Amino acid sequence: MPEIQPNEWLKWICSSQNFDELRDNYDQWADKYEADVGGVWEPVPLAAALMLAKYMGNKEGVILDVGAGTGLVGVALAALGFERIIGIDISPGMLTQAAAKGVYSSLVCCSIGNEKFRNLEKVNGIIATGVFAQSHAGPVELSALQESLESVGVLVFTARQSFLPELQEVLSQPQWTLLDSKVMPIYDDPMYLVAYKIRNTTKFGKK
Repeated sequence: MPEIQPNEWLKWICSSQNFDELRDNYDQWADKYEADVGGVWEPVPLAAALMLAKYMGNKEGVILDVGAGTGLVGVALAALGFERIIGIDISPGMLTQAAAKGVYSSLVCCSIGNEKFRNLEKVNGIIATGVFAQSHAGPVELSALQESLESVGVLVFTARQSFLPELQEVLSQPQWTLLDSKVMPIYDDPMYLVAYKIRNTTKFGKK
């Protein structure tokens, strides 16, 4: 992948036409990902981890890092004292980089909502940076995350301003309570970092 500017690599990855192309693009990018995005993206994993820690006081709880990528969020969570971190990603190449960080309890190659995902243990907190975007994940996947939580949990995620309306139907449910919102203007289209407290009223999934 050639060296490109932040708005350009964002456009490139979000132009993936299907799941296989998205996974292959991330695999192709894995070795250079941190070098390419570091200067722009670096504040996001820490800000997300700090927001989760603010609303999830129990450091013994289980955290699910969705779209773990190369493990930047996992490193930030570990630095804050979280030890039980499960990472998932669709890209084996990205997970290879994440494994080298040595901060995850387990790493699973899966997508939100598939069988491997449904078989994961219930968690107390979920963090998803760079996941909810064009060609990546939308309202169906957001709803699936709710089912991964224990009876009450915290979800922290990012979404660009233009994409948030796509998620509004899910976010407006009575089980979802907005805890925090922060604008991070790292792209031309400002990105929001938000935290929700969620009541999981489903009775399905592995306990």
